[in-house]
Parts: sequence; structure tokens; C-alpha cells
Amino acid sequence: MVPMGAVRADYLRSLAEAMREQFGLPVELTANQGRPVYALDAKRKQYNSQLIIRKLPQIAPAYALKILGVTDIDLFSPIFSYVFGEAQFHGRCAVVSTFRLHPNPESNPRPGCPPLLDRLEKEAIHELGHTFGLRHCPDPDCVMSYSVGVDCADRKFPYFCPSCRDLLLWHLATDIFLGA
Repeated sequence: MVPMGAVRADYLRSLAEAMREQFGLPVELTANQGRPVYALDAKRKQYNSQLIIRKLPQIAPAYALKILGVTDIDLFSPIFSYVFGEAQFHGRCAVVSTFRLHPNPESNPRPGCPPLLDRLEKEAIHELGHTFGLRHCPDPDCVMSYSVGVDCADRKFPYFCPSCRDLLLWHLATDIFLGA
């Protein structure tokens, strides 16, 4: 996991634990790389998530199976006005941002879990799911369901439905076995 900017240390620890729990893999935290100024689109005043994803392999250890960038900046993808995160489908890298995940008064997070952290965990697990080859799931409760906004993110659970879990386990075994 690669912090990039002002991301709370306690959120990073919680995020690492959620990833360990969902993927069954060790999680290492690198030094904070600061905001990725190379990805700034000055006209849009947003950061291109695809440029960040391309840079992540140069930042993270070569032995890392998957790399997750975590930031606080406003991300966009050339085909979307903003994104919560983005991933290389069946690739190695993903990025998520807290920028558009901040709570609103109507949010309904898990009891005892701050709304921002709850949303960040779901989006991180979702994006890493894509790196393992998981597509969007039709089950609205599954972490792999598509989130068109924070309301959708709030409704889903921070874990995989049984179908996605089975597919993830197959992809995990394949990725680890093949050294992908």
C-alpha cells in the first residue's frame, strides 16, 4: 500500500487490516510519496488516475503482488468526470481516494465505523478485486457492485458475495501460482 498525500495513519492501518482479511495476504505500507503532481491536470484541477496507476510499479517493491495507492486528491479518468478509484483489470495496480468519499449527514455506515473509513475500505477492496480479475457484480450487496455514487457505496457490504469470493479464490491461487 502506497500512501500519496494527506491520508490518516489510523485509516491506513484499518485499510491494511481490511485488505488482509478480505484477500488473505500480507500488506506492507511504503513511505508516503506525497501528492502525485505528475498526474495533475491543471485545467480540470483534478489528478489523472491512469497516470498514477502507471507510476505505482516504480514506487512499490518489485516483489509486491498487488499495489494500492491511497490518496486524498480528486481523481478523474479520461472517460469519467471523477472516480473514487481505478484499477488495472487483472493487473497489478489500483488507486483510491478519500476526496469524494467524505461523509454526508444521511450516510449509514457500519456501526462504530466512521463513514469515510467505511467507504474507503469498500472502494479499496473493490478496486483490488478488479486487479484479481473480478468484474462488477449484479448483487447490490457485494463489494464488487458498481458504485455510481456514495449512496451506492454505503449500501453495499465491505466483503465479497459467495460467487465473487469463489472467483477471487480461484484468481488468487492462479496469480500466486503463476507469479503474476
